[in-house]
Amino acid sequence: MKPWLLLLFSGLLLASCAPGRKFGACKRKHLEQEITASPVFAKSVTGFVLMDAATGTELAAVNADRYFTPASNTQILTLATCLKVLGDSLPRFRYVYGEPDSSEPLGFWAVTGTADPTTLHPDFAAWQNNTAFRKTRPSAPLWLLHLPGASSLSPYGPGWMWDDFSAAYSPEISDVPVNGNVIRVDWNGSAWQTYPALFQSALQIDEVDQIEPSREAMGQVIRVPENPGGLISFNVPMYQMRKRLPELLADTLLNMGWDWVFEYDPIYDAAPAERWYACPSDTAYRRMMHQSDNFFAEQLLLLCAGEKFDTLNQNKLIHWMQDSVWMGFPNPPRWADGSGLSRYNLCTPRYFTQVLLKMWQEQSHERLFDLFPAGGIDGTVKDWYAGPDGKPFVFAKSGSMSGVYCLSGYLVAKSGRVLIFPA
Repeated sequence: MKPWLLLLFSGLLLASCAPGRKFGACKRKHLEQEITASPVFAKSVTGFVLMDAATGTELAAVNADRYFTPASNTQILTLATCLKVLGDSLPRFRYVYGEPDSSEPLGFWAVTGTADPTTLHPDFAAWQNNTAFRKTRPSAPLWLLHLPGASSLSPYGPGWMWDDFSAAYSPEISDVPVNGNVIRVDWNGSAWQTYPALFQSALQIDEVDQIEPSREAMGQVIRVPENPGGLISFNVPMYQMRKRLPELLADTLLNMGWDWVFEYDPIYDAAPAERWYACPSDTAYRRMMHQSDNFFAEQLLLLCAGEKFDTLNQNKLIHWMQDSVWMGFPNPPRWADGSGLSRYNLCTPRYFTQVLLKMWQEQSHERLFDLFPAGGIDGTVKDWYAGPDGKPFVFAKSGSMSGVYCLSGYLVAKSGRVLIFPA
């Protein structure tokens, strides 16, 4: 599909429809003729909807009820879920103080992870001060519990490609992420170094033409060239990250002044209820939408499940959104993951239109324009749709994988009229 061509056709055909004629019928007729005659569209199947955001009137539709693989447009569904479930800040973790007893004379802090993707993430250093809540009992050790569902949490989403296993854009999913669940490998001028440092022993210097992480049954090997050439930094996903979580947390948190970390099976009927809030929600949403960050999308959907149902179960949350929040929307999708990495995902343009319309009706328009990448300005549409005066007029999320290209969002016409389009 070529959504940029559809937007071009839309602009031309808006001008071609005479005021006295029915706008929708004119638009449909011309779009269908253009797509049928186009040698580009003749080679593929294209779906498209154009809607007036103010009235909800559908102005044009081509294959609107056909199911397509949405790729990273799936993250629009994740964003809509986050806006429905979460507040203005992300809950970093839940906690409770355990009173002293014979086994723990200083008492202890019981903590559960929430799947917050900004947890111990170097790109979000401004929001890593997690110790203020325990100032009154600074010597009490830290006990790590897990939310229900965490022990059975799959590190990979359903339908993810095996070839993506070693790619930095598909790191493992976890209830307590560290460093985005990737290992950063940097060339310091004379040697390769890893962050977190405990993965330094995983480096294997090899004569390779291309940097590629490799995996073994009992560990992780990161192959690096002896001479980096022009490459000075890259990321690889952590392998079996959750098994190394106590080691990762101990290494990280001890450097932040924490006393110790124990991984501990919960003995309580309910997980700790007090929340510690850290990163502003929109900051994380922008990371997902502007950079098309798959890790953030997956973790945010898990975070919503934990907040809504006290269990890290994405499927339960997805069913609730479809059966409650979006009940009655046409053509219910097959929604499998938060990021769109899965080819199990299937959705129609008309369904996306309804999701975008509902967000437009419920959220601040300025907020949505800030969260969606702006054409010619930032994100994955930085090189497209630049306004003639430098002012963006397209706010949209792209999505692509082999054989698929999608673009969905909002278009501001010269008149100020806002149009919704999924393509």
